[in-house]
Amino acid sequence: MTRFAASFVIAASALALPVAAKEKPPVFVEAKAVKDSKTAVTLNPAKAYIYVRTSNAMPLHFSRIPTADDQIGYEKLKAAAFVEASEDYDKAMKKYERDLALSKQSSGAKKPKKPVEPTEANFQFVPFGQLANFTVGTFNRFQSKGGSSYLDEVTPGTYRIYGQVDPLLGFGVCYCMGSVTFEAKAGEVTDLGSVEPDAANSEPPEKGDSSSPRFAANAFAWTPSDSSSPVDTRLASVTRVPADFRAAGKSPNYMGIAISRIPAIAGVIGYQRDRIVDLKAAAVPMAEAPPAAAGGEAAVPAGM
Repeated sequence: MTRFAASFVIAASALALPVAAKEKPPVFVEAKAVKDSKTAVTLNPAKAYIYVRTSNAMPLHFSRIPTADDQIGYEKLKAAAFVEASEDYDKAMKKYERDLALSKQSSGAKKPKKPVEPTEANFQFVPFGQLANFTVGTFNRFQSKGGSSYLDEVTPGTYRIYGQVDPLLGFGVCYCMGSVTFEAKAGEVTDLGSVEPDAANSEPPEKGDSSSPRFAANAFAWTPSDSSSPVDTRLASVTRVPADFRAAGKSPNYMGIAISRIPAIAGVIGYQRDRIVDLKAAAVPMAEAPPAAAGGEAAVPAGM
C-alpha cells in the first residue's frame, strides 16, 4: 500500500473504532512497485499488475472504482464515523451548556459558540476515491536505462487514471475534467501503453473550452499499447494484456491542484469543447457506474 493510501485508511479506521473496535478496517487498495532487477518477473496469481512506459520519471495517480463489496465496507466506515461524530456532539453540547451557564454569571463574558449537530445532510466523510488509490512513480522505476517504465502490483479491480500527481508532494495535474478507466485482473499484467511529450497538448484550448488548461510541463499524450509496443524481456513469460480503456466522467479535485483532462485517445475518448465524448459507446456500452457519492464514475453518454 502506498503511504498516501495508508494514511487515509488509518484515518478512517480511527473514525470506525467506536463501532468496530474488534474489526480491522477494510483495505480497499494495496499497491507496491516491482523493483528493477535482472531476473524475469513472477506474478502473484492473487494480484493484478499495471505496466506503463514513460518518457521520464513521473508520478501517475490512480483511484479505484468501488465494487459492491467495497461499497458495503465504505458505508460501514461512514456509519461508524457518524456515530463517533454524534457522540462528540453530545460531549460538546454538555460543555457548551456549562460554559453558557458560567457566561451568564459574569457580566460582559463572551457566550460560547453552540456546536452544530451532525446530520445525514451535513455530515462529511472522506470520499471513497481518497481511501482507495495509489501512486506510480516518481521513484522505483522498473526500467530506467534507455527509457523509463513502471510495473506495480495492485489489488485487482477497475481504476481511473486520476492524473499526473504525487499526493505526497501536493502538486501536479488532475484529470478531473475527463479521464479513462481500465480493469486490472488478477494474474495479469495490464499494459497501459506509454506517456510521452506531445507538443500539440501545449497549445491553447479551443475557444469556449474551459476544461482543459494547458501547462507546458504537463503536455503529454497517452498512447495505448499494441503489437508494436516495446515490451521488457523480463515480462516475456507472463500474461500481458493491453488496457481496455473506457471514457470516464468528471471527478472531484480532492487535492486542490491544477485541473485538466487526459488528452484525447483515438477510439476511446474525445472532447467537444467542455463535453466528453465516449468513442467506444456505440460499439460497447459502458457498464453502469457505482453511485457517485462513493467516489464512483458517472457514465458518459455518446456525444457528450
